[in-house]
Amino acid sequence: MLLLFLFSLNGCAFMVARETVKVIDTVLEGDPNPSKKEKILTRQNKMKQKAREFYCSKVEDSIKCNE
Repeated sequence: MLLLFLFSLNGCAFMVARETVKVIDTVLEGDPNPSKKEKILTRQNKMKQKAREFYCSKVEDSIKCNE
């Protein structure tokens, strides 16, 4: 029963992630509003930078952290 519950949660998370990617792709490709595109891209870059900083604070990776 517990395994069934875990698999159903993974499936839900996958579906949500897939739908989120579809929405972001639709906005970036089809929306004529350039300020909205720029805002989304800026937010994505900030998230990547924060993730990189967190990774580098936890792991000593000379290749990824010395850029």
